[in-house]
Amino acid sequence: VFAFSAHSSEAVVGIDSIQVVPEGIHPLDAIFMPSVETALSIVHDAHIRYGEDVAIFGQGLIGLLVASLLGLQGVGADLKIGSLSTFDFLPNRLAMSARMGASQALFPDSASSVGPLDVAIEVSGNGKALQSAIDNTRDGGRIIVGSWYGNRAIDLHLGIDFHRSHKTIRTSQVSELPAEMLACWTKKRRFSLVWDLVRHIEPRRLITKEFHLGSAQDAYECLENGREIAVAFKYR
Repeated sequence: VFAFSAHSSEAVVGIDSIQVVPEGIHPLDAIFMPSVETALSIVHDAHIRYGEDVAIFGQGLIGLLVASLLGLQGVGADLKIGSLSTFDFLPNRLAMSARMGASQALFPDSASSVGPLDVAIEVSGNGKALQSAIDNTRDGGRIIVGSWYGNRAIDLHLGIDFHRSHKTIRTSQVSELPAEMLACWTKKRRFSLVWDLVRHIEPRRLITKEFHLGSAQDAYECLENGREIAVAFKYR
């Protein structure tokens, strides 16, 4: 089963809060269910149309999963729905991004040569990346902010060009369904789709190292410093 609970070797949870992992899904894929759901909610919020050029700013775990989902849709693939560009500072993430479906995986200083973008998805947690996403989106385009900035203040330059641009900045948050989806979608329906996507994506291929739970601090530092792309804990 899968449960939304803290990392621990044991957890007591209500039976209604667990989900049976569908048959045929590897346990190491199943642990990515919440991350795939987050990526799916970002894709839903972006409303990407045929022919639109898309960029993802940040290729950590969520950014890579968003790239993978868009790759499944055909964005940047042989269907020529549009281009999918991804940006990150770390070469290992960019290499993985290309494997996950990006048309081109580039360092951030190349962003101006890719645009103008129809849709920019920001999942970097970096205010400069958000500014770049805004600056390189065409007038009338959409910027989707999936990052969690917490209590940090970030500086954005929203001068006359932005004011006149009719660009839309929208936040994406996975906890609740957006109001415009409530008539057709439920959490149960989205979970069902997420499990199908987990089966197709096989996100365990993003795991670059496994840790015992007692080394959790080391695992988090490796993720923070970019030495690993995704990690998994072993409890025994």
